[in-house]
Amino acid sequence: MAEGIAWVEPPDLAGSIGMLPLPGLVIAKRGERYVDGALQEEVLAALAARQTALLVMLLDDDECGPDEIDDLAGAAEARSIALLRAPIADFSAPGQRLDWPALIERLAGELRQGRRIAFCCLAGYGRSGMMAARLLIATGSTAEDAITAVRSARPGAIESEEQVAYLLSCAP
Repeated sequence: MAEGIAWVEPPDLAGSIGMLPLPGLVIAKRGERYVDGALQEEVLAALAARQTALLVMLLDDDECGPDEIDDLAGAAEARSIALLRAPIADFSAPGQRLDWPALIERLAGELRQGRRIAFCCLAGYGRSGMMAARLLIATGSTAEDAITAVRSARPGAIESEEQVAYLLSCAP
């Protein structure tokens, strides 16, 4: 549901950071997962209403198929939201597959220009919360303040000790 989007406002910046589950994700009683197209449209409409410029998809390659990624990219683009893939294993910190420092600096630059950025992972708590906090650190917050801000916006965010340790290691 669109109300599943939590926002955190970086201090002294016009941009904001959203955290959410994969848009349209439905988890059935038996644990089966699928993407509901109508629900995905509702979530993307809510992101567009907040003038979100960029949706960063943190799901790992084995969590989402190429068709789902293509469908999300097309639906997001139709609402003028760019989709960026940046896979991280569930409950983990960023690995070595991407140039994370460059990506974080790019996203921080977008935020400094007043743009809104949203992170999505499977449930919208662990990886999304971790990367929202990482972006707050990149724009001047301490790790502790970033973690507190993210957890205030989305209680339960930043789910693993590995994620917390990663954030503490990023502090200037």
